[in-house]
Amino acid sequence: MSHNTHGDSDLSPLLSSEDSSSGNDALRQRRGILQRPKDFALATRSINQSISRPHLSVRDGSSQPPVAIFAVNFDAKKGNVLEWSATRNGMDLVGVEFKAFPSGAHTIPSDFTIFKFREYFGIACFETVMDVASSRGAHLKSVGLLANNLNQLTRNRTSLTKFVRQLHEQPDNFHNMEKWFDALSSSDAPDSLSPSDMTQGDFLDRNVVLAFMRRMEARLFVLWKLMMLRKRVLFVSGPPVQTLCTNVLLCALLDSTEDNRDGSSLKPSTLFFVDLHDMDAIKLAETYNACSTEKIFETKQELFDALVVDGDIRIPSRILQEQCLLTAADRRRFVDYMETVVTESKNEEIGCDSVHGVPEDARTLFVDAFASLNYSVLSCLRAASSFGEGKITAEDISALSLDATSDIPFLSALAELHGFRVEFPPVVWCPGCRCC
Repeated sequence: MSHNTHGDSDLSPLLSSEDSSSGNDALRQRRGILQRPKDFALATRSINQSISRPHLSVRDGSSQPPVAIFAVNFDAKKGNVLEWSATRNGMDLVGVEFKAFPSGAHTIPSDFTIFKFREYFGIACFETVMDVASSRGAHLKSVGLLANNLNQLTRNRTSLTKFVRQLHEQPDNFHNMEKWFDALSSSDAPDSLSPSDMTQGDFLDRNVVLAFMRRMEARLFVLWKLMMLRKRVLFVSGPPVQTLCTNVLLCALLDSTEDNRDGSSLKPSTLFFVDLHDMDAIKLAETYNACSTEKIFETKQELFDALVVDGDIRIPSRILQEQCLLTAADRRRFVDYMETVVTESKNEEIGCDSVHGVPEDARTLFVDAFASLNYSVLSCLRAASSFGEGKITAEDISALSLDATSDIPFLSALAELHGFRVEFPPVVWCPGCRCC
């Protein structure tokens, strides 16, 4: 293990890794939504093997301890300074300090970021202590971890927050952090993870899911289309970054498959927080899902396919606008989804479910709904491509709860992306209307 004192870089990892798919088919039938199209009964569950993107499973290495811990201080003259670190493999942490403090961090008391650093996931918890004698009127410190999977990070978030507070009180005392980090890989590791850490690490609770849905409203299905088409989606807003990171995670879950209803996988393109130092890298990326507090990203249209600012989705490309059009069918489906999540997740609070006798949490309902929708849409396209004349009718599209006219550009692009040879009905737009 290496310790250093320093002077002057795919749902879900933030979710429980237990399989929560049991009984979901019965739940969907009870809700009366997202039924598979009967005309395509020959489509099989092997669809996921032939069309799914490569993804990073959070279970891979989930028992491995974090690979690095670090402490960062903000210096008025030098900027972000990596004060101390400890690693298990002697890795170089130069650059991680830029992930510790997002732009605008000094304006809020505390927050945390989720990010990618090379091949690892990272989390950094920071805290601001006001001090009128300081050149910036405040002291900023951050403590973070790097690991192979996000579960290892988020369930230790409470401990990181405690260490940040300790550093404000004793700026040069890293002993407790070092001792705790060493214990994570020893026989004492289970005792180092308190129940409160395990519970608070999983922060996709009912309120977070509902807040995201209410913020996006029916535009949630514009995000869904963007994710299904593997586009570059960037959320930009001021702090808190925690909200931005949960937005990225929930967005990443929109293209979940039935084999991944529990959100146990994240694609490598899920980058979470990015800053100016990542600009060159994301410029070369074919697909990604990320967030930033840097307003300059809003002016760099070459860096994204869709920019999400305060729930508003900006798509520069006219072609992509037509492929991801917000339709009347999207608005109707959003009402159904919202009612389902609100109603069914209430059982999470009282601890029961009228069908299975167990609570159904909001995140499971959210993932299950989109996994079912994705299965239906992709099964339909694959079946049409593999069987019969390769034609899809307007009735087939309507059976998917999609718009039989306005969603044809989306379905056509999706079929082309997966190599499905499908013939769609001719698009006939209503006069003066592009969203009927």
